[in-house]
Amino acid sequence: MEHLLNVRLCERFGDAADWAEVTSLTASHLRAVVSALGPEHAVTFLTAARRALDEEESRAGTIHLGFGAHLWTHLEDTAWSPSPLAGTSAWDAMLTMHRLSVLAPDPGLAAHLDAALDACRHRLVPAVAGF
Repeated sequence: MEHLLNVRLCERFGDAADWAEVTSLTASHLRAVVSALGPEHAVTFLTAARRALDEEESRAGTIHLGFGAHLWTHLEDTAWSPSPLAGTSAWDAMLTMHRLSVLAPDPGLAAHLDAALDACRHRLVPAVAGF
């Protein structure tokens, strides 16, 4: 799975040697999320994170509790059951990635999440035999 994630990140951001520092740091945290949760739970978690990010952006300039609260709300609305340790690891990694994206907003957390979601979804689609 890690190889597929790296491929998707390289497709999106170019050769890993040329990545911005924030992309290198975020990529390692994305690997931690996907490794801890596995592709199926990672899709659920990353989708909730993407929705939380969209909600945070739509509420910019208003009073709201922020990304972590939005993520928690979106995760409560889904049926996912990772182990407590896996869930905690993913949660901590996501909050770290969000903080990195605030400190270095380019290329943005959304682009990283989209690449990871694409990799996980690709992993979950069964290969078509005989073609």
